[in-house]
Amino acid sequence: MIPPKNKSPLVIPVFIMNSGCKHRCSFCNQKITAGNYPEKIIKDYFDSEVHACLSRNKDKSKKVEIAFFGGNFTGVDAAYQENLLSWAKAFIEKGLVDSIKISTRPDYISEEQLSLLRKYKVKTVEIGGESFVDCVLQNAERGHSAADIEQAVTILKNNGFRTGLHLMAGLPGDTHQGFMYSIDKTIELKPHTVRIHPVLVLRGTKLAEEFKAGHYEPLQLADAVALCKMAWEKLSYAGIRIIRMGVQTTPEMETEGAIVAGPVHPALGTLVLSSVYLDCVNKMLDQIPRNAKSLRFTLAERDISNFRGLSNSNVTAIKKLYPEANLIIESCPGQPRGIISLSVDSGKSFCLKIPGIT
Repeated sequence: MIPPKNKSPLVIPVFIMNSGCKHRCSFCNQKITAGNYPEKIIKDYFDSEVHACLSRNKDKSKKVEIAFFGGNFTGVDAAYQENLLSWAKAFIEKGLVDSIKISTRPDYISEEQLSLLRKYKVKTVEIGGESFVDCVLQNAERGHSAADIEQAVTILKNNGFRTGLHLMAGLPGDTHQGFMYSIDKTIELKPHTVRIHPVLVLRGTKLAEEFKAGHYEPLQLADAVALCKMAWEKLSYAGIRIIRMGVQTTPEMETEGAIVAGPVHPALGTLVLSSVYLDCVNKMLDQIPRNAKSLRFTLAERDISNFRGLSNSNVTAIKKLYPEANLIIESCPGQPRGIISLSVDSGKSFCLKIPGIT
């Protein structure tokens, strides 16, 4: 099962629901963010979930990855870890799955734990770091330090594991400068992937109590998009792949009162990328006279929606700059993702690469 270069894998998520977590972070309610999963996974349930995801996979050229999310995987009982890993490894041995990913805390990484992961063919370990500012970690009741994150990523990379890092924007006590410091520290460590999402205030959390008491103010949507956009640009230029912006929406999140406050949006990643595309397009347009009569943009098919923006917002912005121009946006078979080509009626042509798009 060898996929074309840069094709994202099919991820089969298995949520272990706070297993191994001895700390309850102030923002955490996994019954809302993960969904209605059992407290303990049994083999029949695991097998049925994996087979169901495999049966829905239409693109057989994709690599397939079983990913254990939701808890502190290396903190759960060793026997339970071995059960879960052995069930996943069986799918690898049958040629149905290519790899295994786990997520865990930075202070639960040791040589002994890595030996177990290596035994069962775990390829990727994603660390829930959230921030590199110690006072922010304390406010969120994370129970670990920034130094723990640095040590964990270093140990994992030295032992040949692919590493992922999860960061959050808008944590209690964090600032614009603090968040960008966390991005800079991430670039220093150079994990293979990063995922980022702004803090949402969820029902049943300590953060919800702090919000209702007026002690916490979540990010506004525009501020969340701006922070994530800056993170995208810096990480992309550093060669670090961002695999997600924003949280995956669950049915539980859509129930009334589940999200108390915060920059919730069903397509936050699209908002961020549309903003990135518009900035890049504006750099190209700086070289084009405002009286141009024709602008022809050519992109890969999968880039068209991000180029246009939600509700064609980017197209509207371009038309305001060039009210006399015939604006043409077309896809070109075989054009690589992330490349924008522009032809102008004057005969000039330009080409620009969007950072982080592959």
